[in-house]
Amino acid sequence: MGDMEKGDTGMVNWNRNLPSLALSALVFGALGACAGGSPEKGVLPDGAPQGEVVALEYDGARDRLLKAYPAALYESADGGVSWNAIPLPGRGEDARITAVGASDSGRALYVAGPGIGVIRSSDSGRTWTSRVDGLPSRHVTAFAIHSDQPGTLYAAFAEEGIYRSEDGGATWKKMDGGPGAEVRQFLHSDMEGSMQTGWLFAATPAGVRRSMDCFCGWRPAGKLPHGEILDVAYDPRQPKRVYASTDHGLFRSVDGGETWEPRSADPIAGALAVDGAGTLFSAARDGTVLRSADQGLSWERPRA
Repeated sequence: MGDMEKGDTGMVNWNRNLPSLALSALVFGALGACAGGSPEKGVLPDGAPQGEVVALEYDGARDRLLKAYPAALYESADGGVSWNAIPLPGRGEDARITAVGASDSGRALYVAGPGIGVIRSSDSGRTWTSRVDGLPSRHVTAFAIHSDQPGTLYAAFAEEGIYRSEDGGATWKKMDGGPGAEVRQFLHSDMEGSMQTGWLFAATPAGVRRSMDCFCGWRPAGKLPHGEILDVAYDPRQPKRVYASTDHGLFRSVDGGETWEPRSADPIAGALAVDGAGTLFSAARDGTVLRSADQGLSWERPRA
């Protein structure tokens, strides 16, 4: 086991300098028998494994994309052209990743999911610390970071509602019971009109839900075709521009979720991300990350 960071408890850290073969057995069963990285599924030309991608995230502090599988995490510094694995700590058999978050100004990296809770790295994955003090369990279904406050985090639970931390996950406090349906993915936006500092958008099986971050009540965000919402993303340059990935295709809102319009009829995949230039990214069914420069109307493989 690697060195623990001083002053923290409940750590689950592994040293990045472990031999590669030993390390591969520790990285959430990396490339093991799970949908996120099974060697039977092969390796994509970009260097990442084929399989289900559960989350995409743009890390503005390091200008990189993050791609999460249920049991592995990858980063790309060239807009998705190539990918490299980020080591993760060992975990239990019931643990799986559902969300990854990066703080643009705090330079912290977070991974969350059922059986994991929330873990944090401040050194690009070399060491990790558990951030679960005050959470009801480790069964986090969704996770988000405040758009302007890097120390403010949000964690969702299927039965327990929404919890917030204002100290980078050191402590947590329950805020409300959630939007009434399980939150699969969610985000914090600095869109104007909030009574506090911004808005939370949640992807649920019952549609997109939104709430001001004062937790003054969750409401439906516009009308989308009946079906599951797989992910939500927004353009930080234009916060009213929100995207929803659904099993009916990709939809865009230009008014903060009041109304939606179809962009791509083919369901690309569940995971979405928007980079600092407004480029939209999504993961194809085999795990390949595609990008769109026209807000989801057309897609291409990233090229060097």
